[in-house]
Amino acid sequence: MGIIYFLLYLFLEIVFSYEFMKVFTPLGFFIETLISALAGVYIVKNIHFSLNEKMMKVLRREISEEEFISIGIFKFIGAILLIIPGFFSDILGVLFLFEPFARWIAKKFLPSKTVYTHNKFYDDDDIIDVEIIEEIPKK
Repeated sequence: MGIIYFLLYLFLEIVFSYEFMKVFTPLGFFIETLISALAGVYIVKNIHFSLNEKMMKVLRREISEEEFISIGIFKFIGAILLIIPGFFSDILGVLFLFEPFARWIAKKFLPSKTVYTHNKFYDDDDIIDVEIIEEIPKK
């Protein structure tokens, strides 16, 4: 199944790059590739600032640990896709840099064990479901 996805990606990469070059010429494609690669390298080199900010949100319980990991992973993948030459990979890279899109992809493809209740995140292992039964005293 992975080979099918790779061939689909390769086909879309070639089609998008060809259409981009028809509009903006090969020189424009070269400049776009160079700028996106530089942006990707910059993001990879400075990703620790973004992760530090997200870690503070985890400590304040504004986001879960799983969200922190998925945001970090997808931001890194997005930066790598910007470094890879090609217009379709640049589009995917920019999408992965947006947190709402990264969260949506993470919910679709990564398993989740976190439950959100009362403005706090809990793991399924931390929740105990109980039933309270009141006994009526006999007279």
